[in-house]
Amino acid sequence: MKSVILYFGSFNPVHKGHMAVAERVLEGGLCDEVWFVVSPQNPLKRDGSLIGEEDRLEMVRLAAATSRFPERMQACDAEFFMPRPSYTVDTLERLRALYSDVKFSLLVGSDIPQQITQWKEWRTLLDDYDIYVYPRRGYPAPAAGGAFIPLEGAPFEDYSSTEVRRALTGGEGGDMVPDAVGKYIERRGLWNTGKISKD
Repeated sequence: MKSVILYFGSFNPVHKGHMAVAERVLEGGLCDEVWFVVSPQNPLKRDGSLIGEEDRLEMVRLAAATSRFPERMQACDAEFFMPRPSYTVDTLERLRALYSDVKFSLLVGSDIPQQITQWKEWRTLLDDYDIYVYPRRGYPAPAAGGAFIPLEGAPFEDYSSTEVRRALTGGEGGDMVPDAVGKYIERRGLWNTGKISKD
C-alpha cells in the first residue's frame, strides 16, 4: 500500500520553507509521496488576503516540479470540488474513497496542536491518522509519545507566507520562494510585484 503524507495549506504563496519541510519528510522515509492539498478557503482564515486558487495551485505544481523529489511530490486540488469552506476530515474521507489503496497521514505546523480542538471532528483525526508536526516560530514542538509526532531534524525557515507576501509587494522576497514560483509571480503580477526573479 502506498503511503502519502498530505500537506494542507493555503500556500499563498508556496515558499522555500514549505518545500524544505516536504523534502525532509521524503528524506526521512516517512512516506512514498507528499501531496500539497491547496485549500480554496480555510475556515479559520478569512482575512481576504488569498489570491485565486488556480494561481496558488499552479505555484505549488511549479515548486514540486523543481524540487529535489519531483516524482514524489504533487499538488492536490481535491478541495476545489468540495463545499466551502472545506474541512480536513471531509477531504480525507473524499480522498480515502478515491484512493482506497493509499495510507494517508498529515503534516502540520506546531501551531496546530494548540488549535486542533477547533477543527471539525478533531478526535477522528487524532484517532485515525498519523499527524507529523514541523516547527513554527513561537509554537513549541509537541512532546514525543503524544497524539502528534514531532518531525525530527525538520528545517526551520524563519518566515511565514504573510511575510513573504509583504516582501514580494515591496519588490523583494525572490530568495524566499523557488525560482520558478518567483518567475510565475512576476509574470502574473501577483501582489503588485515588480521584478523579483533572477535572470
